[in-house]
Amino acid sequence: MLMLALAGTAHAEESGFRHEVLMRGQILEARSGALVVCVGEADGAQVGQVLDVVRHKRVSRSPKAAGPRFRREPVGQVRITELFDTHYAQAQVVTGKPKVNDTVELIR
Repeated sequence: MLMLALAGTAHAEESGFRHEVLMRGQILEARSGALVVCVGEADGAQVGQVLDVVRHKRVSRSPKAAGPRFRREPVGQVRITELFDTHYAQAQVVTGKPKVNDTVELIR
């Protein structure tokens, strides 16, 4: 029975409706369009990469209502301009108005 459950799980992961996140981090600092993001060399970050910025917004609904309590809101894009640590990079705003705590991600 366990083998059947695991086989079904593996098949579900191979389906075409999921996206593959190559890199994900967070905006730690934002000053006049210059950002510090927590993605770096260890994550595979490279200078020139453009990352999507997403903000997680709470959904207003009844506490007993079913479904997600948050939604993803696209905010814009940032470009990595400098890698200064294995875990951190400098970035600049390409589009939108990213803020501290927004998520940055590179999706294939």
